Amino acid sequence: MSTSASYEKCVRCGSCMKLCPIFDVMGEEQYSPRGKIYLLQIMDQVESDPEAAKEFRRLLFQCAMCGRCNEACSSDVDLLRVWHEQRAKAIETSPEEFEYLDALKDSLENVKNIYGLSPEDRAVYWLDELESEIPHIQDRVFAKGKTADVLVFLGCLMSFRGTQVDVLKALFKTLETLKVDYLVMGAEEFCCGHPLDLMGYEKGTKDLREHNRSVIEEAHAKKVITCCPGCLIQLSKNHGLQGVEVIHHTQFLDRMLKTIPKYKQTEKFVYHDPCELHRICGVKTEPRSLLRKMGVEFRELELSCCGGGGLLRMTDPSLSEKIMQLRAAREHLKDVTIITACPSCREQLLLNDLKTRDIVELVYEALQEREA
Repeated sequence: MSTSASYEKCVRCGSCMKLCPIFDVMGEEQYSPRGKIYLLQIMDQVESDPEAAKEFRRLLFQCAMCGRCNEACSSDVDLLRVWHEQRAKAIETSPEEFEYLDALKDSLENVKNIYGLSPEDRAVYWLDELESEIPHIQDRVFAKGKTADVLVFLGCLMSFRGTQVDVLKALFKTLETLKVDYLVMGAEEFCCGHPLDLMGYEKGTKDLREHNRSVIEEAHAKKVITCCPGCLIQLSKNHGLQGVEVIHHTQFLDRMLKTIPKYKQTEKFVYHDPCELHRICGVKTEPRSLLRKMGVEFRELELSCCGGGGLLRMTDPSLSEKIMQLRAAREHLKDVTIITACPSCREQLLLNDLKTRDIVELVYEALQEREA
């Protein structure tokens, strides 16, 4: 079925509006999924007015691509597919309106990461932090001729952002504690292409995917694990890996650890489900299973968006921030620690001065009780 036929099924019931984080903040219908679909249904009229058409293209990128509208749609409209395809069309027909995305595209095409840094730096930032604690960590970095059962795909955020170092330490120390045969891709890891996919820029993802696939195959990996739900989407759905299982780190750890020593809890915890992890990848039970095994007490948050996805933090940082600020006030998040399992969510929470920890940090600390 074509995208056009798909959005024609919308009966404008408004179910999506109640759950949309953008509408929640903006309060005007054109920002909601229903409003955007209505504009698509009258596109002939919209395109007859250049300013209205330009505004519609802008609206497409005022979206966190969280998938709540997909989940709520009783008419079975594949709204995420609609947004992807319409974004691609917008950039193709009016590239001058999206020149602010050119630097990101250039970085991904030229140096294969979102920050425009040298590929060689992918391992430098965290290796320096870990060598004193894991003396042989350099041996875990992939090079030609090295093979392992498990390959760790870190992603751009985990590789380059200092805010992610504590999670990296916990991940690698946990893998060492569990005696996992693993390698990390290091400088041979290219961006998974998720940012380009969110733009609808399919052409730019081809070289990235082909390279990553060749490295994974050369390492003879049976499993690829990643902490990043965006990378999980791309690796599992779009990289064409054959005979290789791609899983989230919470899935991997939940399978390996039948029991975990009790976590010594000294703070109030809440759990935030990353949208791409639980809604798009369907990973819901494993994070909670790990928390239960450790005896962690926590409050469930709404199955809502942090505002950090869908390129929104780049295309409209003010709107992105407002989404999280509204949630923080509504769900009383200032005096708690938010457990999550996504580097992008972690960035968003920290940018809004909220305390957060990745599940793997708790797992590693609990495992030290067994080692003691």
